[in-house]
Amino acid sequence: TTSSMEQHAAFLAPTPPVHRSTAPSLFCSSSRLIPPRVHSGPPLRRYGAGASMTMSPSRRDVLQASAAAAAMLPGVVRAGETFVAPVKAPPQESNLSQFEIPEYLKELADKVKTFKLKNGATFIVMESDVSPTISFVTHAAVGAVDEEDGKTGIAHFLEHLAFKGTRAIGTKDYGQEKGLLAELSALESQARELRKLRTEDNIELSEVIRAIERTETEAEKLVIPNGFAKIVQKEGGVGLNAATTMDFTQYYYNFPSNKLELWMVLESERFIQPVFRQFNKERAVVLEERKLRVDNESVGKFLEQFLLEAFDKHPYRRPVIGFEEDILALTREDVESFFRKHYVPSTMTYSIVGNVKLNEVKAMAQKYFGDIQGEAPATAFIEPEPRQTAQKSLTLKLSSEPYYFEGYHIPALDDPMTPSLQVLSGVLSGSRTSRLYDNLIVKQRDALSASFSRGFPGDLYPSLGILYAAPFPGKSLDNLAKALSKQMELVKTPGNVTEVEVDRVKLGSKYGILKTFTSNEALAKVFAEYSATTGDPKNVFRALAALDAVIPGDVTRTADAVFRDDNRTVGKIL
Repeated sequence: TTSSMEQHAAFLAPTPPVHRSTAPSLFCSSSRLIPPRVHSGPPLRRYGAGASMTMSPSRRDVLQASAAAAAMLPGVVRAGETFVAPVKAPPQESNLSQFEIPEYLKELADKVKTFKLKNGATFIVMESDVSPTISFVTHAAVGAVDEEDGKTGIAHFLEHLAFKGTRAIGTKDYGQEKGLLAELSALESQARELRKLRTEDNIELSEVIRAIERTETEAEKLVIPNGFAKIVQKEGGVGLNAATTMDFTQYYYNFPSNKLELWMVLESERFIQPVFRQFNKERAVVLEERKLRVDNESVGKFLEQFLLEAFDKHPYRRPVIGFEEDILALTREDVESFFRKHYVPSTMTYSIVGNVKLNEVKAMAQKYFGDIQGEAPATAFIEPEPRQTAQKSLTLKLSSEPYYFEGYHIPALDDPMTPSLQVLSGVLSGSRTSRLYDNLIVKQRDALSASFSRGFPGDLYPSLGILYAAPFPGKSLDNLAKALSKQMELVKTPGNVTEVEVDRVKLGSKYGILKTFTSNEALAKVFAEYSATTGDPKNVFRALAALDAVIPGDVTRTADAVFRDDNRTVGKIL
């Protein structure tokens, strides 16, 4: 039931830079309690403005050596309601805390240990000696949702720049480079002021632009391209990647087990003293991504407009990759300010799974991360989305195959409704025995593809459950809409959803989730996300118990709560 639709809309999943691997699909699979995350990369942030910029001797020694080597039961219907939640503050008590960890997962769960440094940084460790490797995930609890209007795309742009190195990595002579970068900032500020004059023949602006080009050329001569990645690769690291989402940013890679201290050095320096070099060059890369995935891609262009239509106020209405005019206007000072404001210890979670010892991790974490300072960002409130009271619609004529969409407002990930939504998604789509596939694709031939997924474009806050389908050749979008509507009405009918269906979906969903537990990297990612979102990494295990508790009546009540005309945004690509 999947289609090329899942490869589109990269404004939510920008294309990764060359040094990073490809990312998962846009929409979440019905077999996962956690939607596939990003794609080009979550937002990067910076340890606070008060962070020490002095490198300790031990940190310097390790770094220099490496550089040399490298040369539940939804009782109350709440869909569509207004929710107000503090930014980045996990609930005092997660909805999942009421569930017991399944007996068959307790041994695994007991291995998951969490500790906090005095500065607020969180570390999650799971010892596993299956292979002599370690998976590392740095989870920054900041994403596109935290951007200001007019500065969209800054979280994703920052994630790109996080790979450009530090004062000690990626440069031949930082002392000289620092002066050139300061000169560039001054020239760019001057150019912005001159552009405001809007004179027809601005000779002074032309001279400043030429000066910027000359200075950039000189600064580029001092850059060691991909300096950070070269160290990681030279020392046996694999899977260097990052992902930016609406809700968070994750950076991750894997090292041999004897490189624990090297990771500590690299990752701490990366966030203590980053250097945002090659700024304009990287901006051009981001703009090219936007052209490829949005401006020149019909479905990406449509989905950007669809979110603007579906959300009136909430930041989920804006694209992760940012609007072109905003990307063009971002300055070095904007990025540094965003980094210093949001990348503080209290918003960072480091998840480490593999052949390590907890006591070693604790000692090294204190040594390399303990001296990082920075106050937690002042508690802010994301503007809530007003309750939708009437159906919305969007129709665009584009050079594309026809597509049909319906978006329904749903609660956030940690809501009691989530498990039944997960099962509802599986009843409708996700396998050859699901209703949309069996009826619309096989029997009636109304659709070439059809699917329903939750958590679009994020799930830390109330978001959308999105239904999308492509009509069978010769069938109209109106015909497809009627066929889909019939299926929606059926799952809302008491007694229509069977226990056999629910058990099948739960079994498939649990299998999909448990399959991710076979990968250290997948475990590290999911532990970090559940810790930041629900307050406890072990809630990922409790989520399976929550899924088990769902019964057919829960699915029917959830469908009835969600699939309402006044909660729907209809979209069509003609």
